[in-house]
Amino acid sequence: MKRTVTKAKLIEHLDADLSRELKAILLYMWCHSMAFGIRGHELREILAPEIHDEIKHVQFLADKIIALGGTPRFVVPEFKRPTAIREMLEYALSIEREAVQAYAERVDEASDLGETALQVKLEELITEETEHLELLQRLVKGLSPEQ
Repeated sequence: MKRTVTKAKLIEHLDADLSRELKAILLYMWCHSMAFGIRGHELREILAPEIHDEIKHVQFLADKIIALGGTPRFVVPEFKRPTAIREMLEYALSIEREAVQAYAERVDEASDLGETALQVKLEELITEETEHLELLQRLVKGLSPEQ
């Protein structure tokens, strides 16, 4: 089997995934704090458990990076700070899409390296992120054009 990724590269990619998850946590916390009105209240209720899910993803990724011999950097990339509900949701959608795509790539990398347990866990993360993505899509679809 031809290996297309090294363990060092996989660690680097997992660390980038960890950074994206940190960005999602902070975005969701920002949105949770800045969402106003009845729609904002609804969004706050929805985002609270999402924040906890993303924290679990960070914990898993950090632990896996260490198990593979690396050190997680915990770098938080810059992120937008939207104030309108629609902008919040659309930006969150873009981050969730990135996560699904990145984890799909990571599944292939884990498979190439024979990291079966990591591959299975990443597939679970894809499922969770896809659920987040579908929830956000439904929320955006339910907004009126001016929201």
